[in-house]
This record gives sequence, structure tokens and C-alpha cells, in this order.
Amino acid sequence: MTRTQRIKDYIRSYPPEICMERGRIYTEEFFSHPERPLVIRRAEAFARYLREMTIYIGDDDLLVGNTASKPLAAALFPEFAVDWIEEELDTFEKRDRQRFIVPPELHDEILSMCEKWKGYTHYDRVGYNLKNTIGEYLIGEQHPSVNETMIIEHNQNGDGHIIPDYVKLLDIGLEGVIDEAQRNLALLREDDPEYLEKKAFLESVVICMQGALDYADRLAKLAFEKAKSAPTPERRAELTEIARICAKVPRKAPDTFYEALQFVLFIHLMIQMESNGHSISMGRMDSYLKKYYDRDRAAGRIDAAFAQQLCECFLLKCFEANKLRDWGTTENLGGNQLFQTITLGGQTQDGKTAVNELSYIFLEALGNTNMNIPTVIVSMGSTTPLEFYEAALRALVRHGGGMPAFFNDDVAVDMMVRAGIPLSDARNWAGMGCSEVRIPGKHGTGVTPVYVNVMKLLELALHDGYNPNTGKCLCPSSRPFVECRNLKEVIALWEEQLDFYLPFIPRIERAIAESYYTLTPTPFLSGVVDYRIEMGKDISWGRGPNYNDTIVHAHGYPNAANALEALERVCFKDQKYTLKEVMEAIDENFASDKGMAIRKALLNAPKFGNDDDEVDDLCRDLFTILPAKMRQFTPLRGGQFGCTAQTVVMNVTDGAVVGATPDGRRAGESLADNMSPTPGTDLQGITGVFNSLAKIDHALMDNGSILNIRFHPSALNSPEKIEKIAQAIAVYFEKGGFQVQFNVVGREVLLDAQQHPENYRSLVVKVAGFSCFYCELEKKWQDHLIARTEYDAFA
Repeated sequence: MTRTQRIKDYIRSYPPEICMERGRIYTEEFFSHPERPLVIRRAEAFARYLREMTIYIGDDDLLVGNTASKPLAAALFPEFAVDWIEEELDTFEKRDRQRFIVPPELHDEILSMCEKWKGYTHYDRVGYNLKNTIGEYLIGEQHPSVNETMIIEHNQNGDGHIIPDYVKLLDIGLEGVIDEAQRNLALLREDDPEYLEKKAFLESVVICMQGALDYADRLAKLAFEKAKSAPTPERRAELTEIARICAKVPRKAPDTFYEALQFVLFIHLMIQMESNGHSISMGRMDSYLKKYYDRDRAAGRIDAAFAQQLCECFLLKCFEANKLRDWGTTENLGGNQLFQTITLGGQTQDGKTAVNELSYIFLEALGNTNMNIPTVIVSMGSTTPLEFYEAALRALVRHGGGMPAFFNDDVAVDMMVRAGIPLSDARNWAGMGCSEVRIPGKHGTGVTPVYVNVMKLLELALHDGYNPNTGKCLCPSSRPFVECRNLKEVIALWEEQLDFYLPFIPRIERAIAESYYTLTPTPFLSGVVDYRIEMGKDISWGRGPNYNDTIVHAHGYPNAANALEALERVCFKDQKYTLKEVMEAIDENFASDKGMAIRKALLNAPKFGNDDDEVDDLCRDLFTILPAKMRQFTPLRGGQFGCTAQTVVMNVTDGAVVGATPDGRRAGESLADNMSPTPGTDLQGITGVFNSLAKIDHALMDNGSILNIRFHPSALNSPEKIEKIAQAIAVYFEKGGFQVQFNVVGREVLLDAQQHPENYRSLVVKVAGFSCFYCELEKKWQDHLIARTEYDAFA
């Protein structure tokens, strides 16, 4: 058995459980010293956790570090929310999926911790802010929404959505960060109105960095002690090397590839420990680690096989981290994903391909680990060699779970340039989370205030502003829908709803962003990105030289295009049925004979994903509207509201609150996932899908969009087929497509895994911008994956 397989078995031998160490320490530090600035208390808690938390080294580990006391254990973050922990504590072990063991001796302590934090959490602050601004419009408590048009996010969890400046950090080490903070402390002027605030912030950065050094020193000592009783000389040598490396990094700049990889892992895990925000991503690892690998190769210190083994260990260490969420968020996000993203490929600052030997090594490592975490993507553009496309597809087949995903480098650069980012920075973009585009070190954290349900807004327009589920009408239509004379007037009614509901987004964003800065500053994270030490301001404050991009999710564009095109074809062009008749059929969920006949006519209208210009152009036009409207608003943190059409798994949740619609969809059925065609409606093969998606100006949504394709394994079972698909992706990107990702699994396997999950414990599937273990998904999401069109060849 290989080392990688042994590590995988070791990690998965631990059932996920709750770790109390962080929650206990943060509670003690927060309430024991109320006189201290909050940022200092958070820094002291962070440093103390790193000094006191349980650390361990697995029998086969080559890289070390952990976020909780055991593999797959989840630390508690009471400063963000405790109500749901208290309410769900006795259900964690009883969940159908994503179960967590609660050690019996911790049960009462957890409840006591929750009681102490009530009224002091981010959730409490955001709740107050929301009720004080839009309270009359809110539905729900833990997962509030505005008349079901938008679900409010990030009121219970950390912020995240960021990539550190690993190039700078690797150059100076954390001692260099400490020196920078201390120099800026010495430069502070006492007549600065923000003197005390800046002083506390910079002192907190130093405290955090020193805690990080203590943590690495502890692991160095542990490795040295374990080396004394190692079972073999080989393992003794490995542990001795681990001890040497941890004594050096992240304190000082690394000199070797091994040291650099351990350095990056330390920083990545510590950010997770400071805040439970997700989408903490690692940037273009093959680019910034290349010089270390090349240097080692030239000196004969490393070969490709050992470099690949280290990369596999890195990927598995990322998988080892875990996160506990409330059940509602767990459902909405499809599991325990942390959305950690690694980007490979891309281009250099002078526009040449950045693909190198390390890019291929990472792909081999990905294929050999085939876990669902972290997410690996490849950046492909006009300079990318076709061999890299083919290597990525071979890794995809070996991985089996939808990784790597393919992103268009040229469109991503265009996104950034249109957002006002200089070309030299734009070319350095990396993927963050599911499909977001970020500049490492220079972009700030990214609040996600809402998930906008585009189809719910259309439903309101069809019902003259009324929500059929609640009977509420917040925005009466200017005219009855049934009196519309053409499609332009229908779209105008939809835009009326957009114009009423979109202004809620900046109000919601302010409620959330203010709380992050006020209650949960992140001085360690602030110290590993650009500008914040110089400014004396936490990254959660935003503004400054950092690029700031607040994420707005908007779901349902393929359905909206299909629905409007069906009205255009059935009611306005062919005049087969009136709008009134269509609405009667919709309101009865197509139950009567006439309703079924109307549904058939609606279903027979052109559908997005078949290279039909009429409906594709309509989808293209709809895609432009929301980003243009959001440009009129400025987030609290500055920058812009950047839109995304990615759904995560909200297409299922969104569909549940939308009744029957003119695309022929029945009430409660899922919406199309991301920008993928509605399952079963893409009848012209992958070429038709690619051509439809390529007509959209994807750069308008600078937080990305996603296309899911499911292949039967036979579609990629030969070099000739892989080459053909690689060429097709390249052509798709030349035409302007932004992203595509593939599941390589047959329908028969998915059905059997649903019936016999015990036989498919390691089956990984691509869900949205992330992958999951199939058997850990709720059945409704499994069903949606099964329903996706399956291709057995490229056509």
C-alpha cells in the first residue's frame, strides 16, 4: 500500500467529532479581559490556541499541522454564532449526513459556552443591524430571506474569500512580517485620531505572528521526540527532517521546495484556525513554488517522484481540516466543504504561459489522491499548450470526482481589467472558492450578503408583484402581467422587481460587513495580505489600496431564458395560448388536461444549451441586466458588487420556493444548476452546449459562472478521445466560454451508489464549484446529479 493510501485510510479512520479546545480558549480570553481592545483579545486567543492546542503527527506524514485535536475534528467558533449550536447540539450525531460526534464529557461545557456568548456574537450583531434596517421585510431567523427572493448569507460564519500574498511571505518569512509591523508601530503618531486603534491592530499582528512561530516550534519538538522512537531508520530520518523544517519555517524564508510547501501549509491552516470563513485559497502554487523546485532539481536535492509525494501529502492535509455548520447551511452548501482552491497554469506577467513541470506534478498528485478537498482548477488560455489540456483531462479521469475544473485565463484577465485592475495584476489572477477570480494578496475578503433567486423575481413579475407562497406584495407591478403585449413588456415587469429588491443588497451587506470589522477582526490574516500593516487597518475593514469585491450570487438564468422564450414563442409569436391561459395552467401546476397541453407547448419552445440563437441571445441579454444594476451601489468596504451565476447547490433550494414556471417546470422542481442547461433539454450534444455558453459575455460577472457536464467513462477511455475533448475545450475558450467542469461517472453507478452507499464510500462527484463524497449528499442533490444529461462521446 502506498504512503498516500495509508494517509487517506488514517484520516478517514477518524469519525468527525467536535473539538472544544478553541471554543474554550476563545471564551476565556474574550470574557476574562474586557478592558482590552477586542482585536488584542482575539490575537491573544489565537496565539494561546496555537500554544496550547493538541498537535499530532501521523505515522506517514511528511507535512504537519492541524486545525483541531484530531483528523476531521471541527473546532468551535462561538464568536460567530451559538444559537444554532445550542439548538442542534443533540442532533449532530443523528444527522443523516455530515454527522459529528459530541464527546459526552463536553456536552454541558458546550451549552455553558453558548450561554456565555449569547448577545455577544456576530450573529447577534448582524441580527440587530438587519432588524434595525430591513426588519419588516425579513422572513426566517437563522436563514432570513426577503420575501423568498434572496437568502441572506454570512450571518453565522466567518468571512474568508481571500488568497494570501504567498510570494511576499515566502520571501521574508513571518519574522519579516513581525519586523514590518514593529516598524509601523514605531512610525505611529500620537496625534493621529486613530492612533490607539492602529496601535492595537499592529500589536495584535505581532502577537498572532509570534503565536504562529510558537506553533511551528511545538511541532518541531514533537517531530524530534517522535524521531527518537521511530520504528525504522527511514522514518527516523523523515521525522528529523520535519523537525528541522518546522524549526525554520514559517519563521524564516524557505530555501527548498519541501520547506516552501510546509510554509504554505502552516499559513493556510492558521487562517482557518483564526476564522471559520470559507474559500481560503492558495493561489497559483505551481508558479510561486517553481523557483524552489527548479533550484532543488538543479542541485539534485529532489526528483519529480518525491515532489509529487509531497504535493499529495499537502492535498491530504487540506482534506484533514473540517468545519461544523448549522444544518440549514450544511444543506445549502452540500456538506462540509471549506472551498479551498488551488490554481494551476495561467500566464506570466509578460503574457507567456506559466505552465511548468510543477504544474504537471500537481496534476499527477491530484489524480493519485482523488479526494473531494481541496478544489484544484486549471487556468487555460491562448498561450496554454494543448498537452496541458490533455494532462488535465487524464488527471480528471484518474481523480474521478470532477477535478480539475477548467477556467478560461483570457476571460478571467478581461474580468479583472474591466474591474479597473492593471493588466500586470490581472494576469496573476487565481481561483478562489467555486468560481471567483481574485488577485492574491491584493483582494480583500469577500462578504457574500445574499443569494438572489432570479426565477423567484420572475415569478413575482408574473403574479403582478405578489408572492404566491406568502401572499405578500412588496412591489406592485405597474401593469397586470396578462396585459403585456410583447416580451419586452414582460421583461420590464421583471426589471421592476429587480429595481425594488436589489437595493436591499447593500443594506444587507452593511449589516454584515460592519459586524465583521467590529466584532471579529482577523489580525493574522491581515498580516499575510498586502497593505494592511502599512494602513494599520484590519482586512475586514476593507477600503484602502486593496481591491474589494463583494459577491452577489444570482441563480436561475437558464430557466429564466427558457421561460421567457416559451412565452415569446407560445403566446406572442404563435399565439397558441394567451398569457391568461398560461397563468391559469401555472397556478394549477399544469394539473388539468388543458394545463398539460399548455405545458407540452411550453416545453417544446427552444431551450438554452442547443445553439439556438433566439433563446441563447435572450439569456445573453438577461445576463447583462443584474451586473449593470449593481454598479450603482458601493459596498461598505469599497470596491464593487461583483456578481456570479454560480448556484452552489442553491438551485435545489431556490426551486423549492418557486411555483410552476413558463419553461414547463413544475412547482418545487430544482432550477438548472449554475449556467448549465436544464437537465434533459440539451439535445444538440456538448457542441450545442458550448456554443450557447460562448455567446454570453462572462466577464460581466467577475465572480464567475459554472458549466457542469457529465460524461460516461467511455467518453474519455482513449488518448484519441481525450485529445478530441481537449481541442473542444480550447475552441470553447477561444469563443469566449469561461468555465467547464466534468463528472466522469455513469448513471448506473450513481443509482447503485444511492441504493448501496456502503459500496461507494470513496465516490467523489462534482456538485457545483466544488466536489463532494456522493454518499454524503442529501438525496435531493443526488437526484439532481442523476438527472444531468449524460454524454458517452463528444459531439
